[in-house]
Amino acid sequence: MGVFEDVLSQTSRKPGGISAVLERRVRARLPHWSASQTSMTSHLWELDLIPTAELHTIVHDVRELAGRCIDRNLFFEPEVLTATWPRLTSSIAPKGAWVLALWETTPKARRLRLSMPVSVVKTGFPRQRVMQVLSNDFFTLGTPLIDKAVAEEAIETLLRLLADPKIDLPKVIDFRHLRKDDQALSLLLNAAASLGLPVANCREHERAALRKPPGAPETTTRSLSAKRAREYRRQMRRLEENGQTEFEIAQHEDDILDAFEGFLTLELLGWKGRRGTALYNQKRVAAFSRHVVAGLAASSGCEIFSLKQDGRVIAALIMLGRNGHFYTWKMAYDESLSAFSPGVQIMLKAGETLLERDDFVEADSLAVADHWMMNHLWPDRIAMQDLAIAVDPRADSLLRKLVAGKKRQDRMKQIGRLWLEKVRRFRTATS
Repeated sequence: MGVFEDVLSQTSRKPGGISAVLERRVRARLPHWSASQTSMTSHLWELDLIPTAELHTIVHDVRELAGRCIDRNLFFEPEVLTATWPRLTSSIAPKGAWVLALWETTPKARRLRLSMPVSVVKTGFPRQRVMQVLSNDFFTLGTPLIDKAVAEEAIETLLRLLADPKIDLPKVIDFRHLRKDDQALSLLLNAAASLGLPVANCREHERAALRKPPGAPETTTRSLSAKRAREYRRQMRRLEENGQTEFEIAQHEDDILDAFEGFLTLELLGWKGRRGTALYNQKRVAAFSRHVVAGLAASSGCEIFSLKQDGRVIAALIMLGRNGHFYTWKMAYDESLSAFSPGVQIMLKAGETLLERDDFVEADSLAVADHWMMNHLWPDRIAMQDLAIAVDPRADSLLRKLVAGKKRQDRMKQIGRLWLEKVRRFRTATS
């Protein structure tokens, strides 16, 4: 009998008991972790950490779960997951990533109840080993997909299984970029309190959003001062005097793919291209972006807004989302026309277009806190939070070290950004 079979033969599935096995699959680069627990109702719960190389084996289940989850997260749905992993694994999760899948088996069926991409990383200063939910700079939303039919039980079971001593996982899980108004956050806090687990709020911030106000005029300029609104209207008139100006929306798959190539070129010609951070500059990132846009375009999850002058694209905005919920993913504009603020103009036009739609609910800017443009263009705010949970009650000190280390790391990054900006300004002034 092999080692794995021997471990299996020793595992127990008694009601209320927890068992775990650690398997390394020869065909996978990463180990496949799994643990199981039988509930008091004799339903079997199984936790799988599936290497991203095997993501294709659960794509159908993740798609079904996305249709019945309590909180939306387009970025953890199959169209984006299959594009992101494993293409960006080396840059976002150098030591590998998994898709965490929590299953419930009843006498009738086996169903996926919770899913999210994760990685084991070292973070903070000094660095602490934690499991981290993989939201990232491309998709700053880390809400797990949780089946609304068994949401509370699924979250509590997840925390129990992650603590199983037979699997060598970190004792702290770091949920990044959670929306405070999502049910997932309250479920996690309630489950941790029920199990007596320490929790910590690592980071908080707000980002700009757009919602349709009941009974208010359908305009994005309601948040602007009268002076600034007049200035943007004046700039738009001057832009129209400069040439025939049109606003277009690509909504069909072929049109979206063509518009995206135009976006890549426009971004490459701007400051991001000069800095080497444009999507086109990096082959893997460009391939990942094309895959995301193509996958979502095929499922009515992507639109591209374009502002054109004499047939030439001078600003482009990639909008992801469906069913009234949208995300402004990427924006680029022609810098030779900066005097007319083409980036601001396309954001205003896109916002007005969304507000006119009957099914529109919300657009999330995905912007950083206090974004110089989005904060004054879009009046609403989404409160965000990073939540860390110690799955072992005895790991409280580790949790405190993690929080202190992340705050210290944030301060060091801020100092680094300020110095880089000073260096850039000095080079610009002396060139």
